[in-house]
Amino acid sequence: MNDKLYTMPIGALDSMQIPVESKSQAKPGKRRTSPKTYRSILYFIISLPITIVYFVFMVTGLALSIGLTPIFIGIPLFFAVAKGLDYIVQFEQELVRSLLDIPRPSEERRTDMKQEGAGFLQRMKLGFDGAKFARNIMLIMGRFVSSIIFFSLTITVVAAALGLITLPVLHQIFLQTMDLNILENSVFALFNIDWTLSQQYISYVVAGLVVAVIATWVIKSLMDVQRRMLFVSYEEERQY
Repeated sequence: MNDKLYTMPIGALDSMQIPVESKSQAKPGKRRTSPKTYRSILYFIISLPITIVYFVFMVTGLALSIGLTPIFIGIPLFFAVAKGLDYIVQFEQELVRSLLDIPRPSEERRTDMKQEGAGFLQRMKLGFDGAKFARNIMLIMGRFVSSIIFFSLTITVVAAALGLITLPVLHQIFLQTMDLNILENSVFALFNIDWTLSQQYISYVVAGLVVAVIATWVIKSLMDVQRRMLFVSYEEERQY
């Protein structure tokens, strides 16, 4: 029998410990947060007219800059429009981050020695990125189309949910004020279902609650699609 006592080197026990803190910080982007439903609804409703303004600014600015290029005014105007499109995309990204509670990525500011002694036009040329400019144009064009689709879907699901939930109240209001029975040719009468008025009210409210749950899921899905379209990632180190 071996009675030798084996000792572990100093610091070996500390190195064998599992770094719990590092594991929890290994995937900081796995936290998924959903925006408030009413904020998302307001965002999709307001985004339609705002996106129209973006699109008009882009088309008008590019058309004027191209048309005024022979008299030299179009060149600085082109760089100004490119910078404006960059600011628009950054604003939309920040808006989506605030709705989804996504932290803003850390930016490293580097001073370019070439831009320090350069003039106004030369600074605009040095700050111009062709790939980023093309990406911003595609984003605003896609945003223009998607805002119309998202607006229509949002209004449809919200109106359907609210209409079914408030149908009993509206029926009583029309019945008492104008003697109009809006449930006279309802779905129950179509399928010869002999339900009382109270049972019909309950069924409409339950159906409205189900549609409201579906509407919430649809709006959250649309917001996630919007996040992906604007290249906003949950993970700071994986920003597109």
